[in-house]
Amino acid sequence: MTMIEIHAAALSTIASYHEFISRYVKAAKVVYGFVEGKEDPCFYRGFIELLLPEDWRVELWPAGNKERVYEIHKNIDWRRFQKPRICFFVDRDLSDVIPENLRQDTNIYVTTGYSIENDVVNRTACHRILTELCGFANADHGELEAVCDLFDQELEVFLQAMVPIMAWILACRRDGKRPNLNDIELRDVFSFVNGRLHSNPNPKGKASVPMYLHDQCNVIYNAGSDIAPIQVEFRRKNIYRKFTRGKYVFWFLVEFCNSVRRDAAALFKGMSKPPKINVNLSCSNGMAVIGTRARIPASLRTFLESTFCAYIETSKGKMA
Repeated sequence: MTMIEIHAAALSTIASYHEFISRYVKAAKVVYGFVEGKEDPCFYRGFIELLLPEDWRVELWPAGNKERVYEIHKNIDWRRFQKPRICFFVDRDLSDVIPENLRQDTNIYVTTGYSIENDVVNRTACHRILTELCGFANADHGELEAVCDLFDQELEVFLQAMVPIMAWILACRRDGKRPNLNDIELRDVFSFVNGRLHSNPNPKGKASVPMYLHDQCNVIYNAGSDIAPIQVEFRRKNIYRKFTRGKYVFWFLVEFCNSVRRDAAALFKGMSKPPKINVNLSCSNGMAVIGTRARIPASLRTFLESTFCAYIETSKGKMA
């Protein structure tokens, strides 16, 4: 079997690759990219389009997971394609603390934190969501700033409260287990009242949060396991702020903003009821509506300038 045949066989089951091949046009003013999940284009497309000339566009394909993104990158015949034109976007996850090595190349972007959501969740995003989506455009400036101060405060409370959960996840990963993290429902563990976070020590009636995690993720409970050292490790140098799972941090942003709207009368003197909104904000639609309101992360801007933007610059004149 030739190398071309080996590459083709390796890619034969990845639909996103075949879609890319069918749509690739060498002379088109298009750059191409592969991401992990189906929600990732909501973030990356907006960031990329900010830097593209008006007559250029980007096409992105979810590969399904990180391994498939890497598989496509590994098996593409790079004698045929130019690397700066085809980029790959993956989450760092817990790779730095497991630890495990991630494939590196000039056209592979690895998020600075756990995932792209970690860069999106910040005070600026909170302010924009409240004013543009949650009905607080005409709220008193001082009161709105106080709510944003509350966001900063409660985000730190949340990240600290997540340390035992992230330590448990890290322990599983180091032990070779891969629990389905989507099975962990943060609404079972946390709630909001007046924008303030409250923890439930007995989620779904379980004796403890660790027992809840084992049950939800179908992992056999080991009463003798001690994650305390991992918690210390996770707090060291504040890495918990960087490596709390992005989808969990995004959940916090959505639920905080929903709580502020729901309890507006307690937070804003001039309001007696929640303001009217046109969009019900949730984690399922939040990616689409919030992604376009986030600032591009500095590391991603640098990456895009050295890949897509550089390719477009060198293409000037050739496509005229």
